[in-house]
Amino acid sequence: MGKEQGCRELSPKECFLLISKPEPDRCIILDVRTPSEFSEGHLDGAENLDYYRPDFKEKITERDKTRRYLVYCKKGVRGRKTMEFMQECGFRDVINISGGFENWKASGLPICK
Repeated sequence: MGKEQGCRELSPKECFLLISKPEPDRCIILDVRTPSEFSEGHLDGAENLDYYRPDFKEKITERDKTRRYLVYCKKGVRGRKTMEFMQECGFRDVINISGGFENWKASGLPICK
């Protein structure tokens, strides 16, 4: 994968390889599902930022635009919308997990509870 940048969707397995890298290449992982969805299981190291929060867009724009982000939701729609919004705000490196958390689990990848 190298130093690819841009806003794009990758398969769960590609994302797993990406987040398995050591610092400083490590992504910031944003889970944009609701807190109850998050509590049922999430990616290791993920930060929950509910897409439906009234201040969601404000919280996104406060973040470091130079970092790499991995975003995901349950099935991929909220994650894709978040990725597109972040791109519009000037974030240069945002990845959405194709098919979201459901696809991640179906791929047999590890989750935290």
